[in-house]
Amino acid sequence: MRRWVLILTAAVALVVGTTGATGAVALSSESDAAQGTALVSGGSATVSSAKQAKRKALKRCRKKSSRARRKSCIKRVKKKYAGTKKKTSTPGDTVKIDVRDKYFDPDVVHIKAGDSLLWYWNPVNHDAHNVNLVSGPKGVNRIDYGTPSSPSVGFEFKRTFTVPGTYQFACSIHYLMTMRVEVSK
Repeated sequence: MRRWVLILTAAVALVVGTTGATGAVALSSESDAAQGTALVSGGSATVSSAKQAKRKALKRCRKKSSRARRKSCIKRVKKKYAGTKKKTSTPGDTVKIDVRDKYFDPDVVHIKAGDSLLWYWNPVNHDAHNVNLVSGPKGVNRIDYGTPSSPSVGFEFKRTFTVPGTYQFACSIHYLMTMRVEVSK
């Protein structure tokens, strides 16, 4: 049965790739998902095993029956995989953040004062998302660091960080979709 699923998925990916459609991503089977292989527009790409493991763990967390257990499970998973998502920059840089369905990529960013973040809504999204500052250093206006709307694809939102400290962001539509920005001097 899995062989037929693989063959059918490969055939669909080839057809999609030859018709010029973009952004078609399909996991061919659970075994391929475990190995981190995805079909992308007729070709294959390997997703890092740590990223795949984090996604799988978060998926298990979302199946928890009580909200408190879901929240604590997600917190544990994010803490466990926090080291795999860190990006650093040099002064004056712009770091690009992918706004995906139910997560920010990366979800932990270390930058210097004067650097900028550019949030980009990926074309493969299905849901609307926004960026809101939940908490930040004293003197920072939360309204300045929030998106004016909740787009789903093709939107860009850029902000420069001048005040050092820790910034916590979240999507107000999806309460588990969070990210942390550490700004140093």
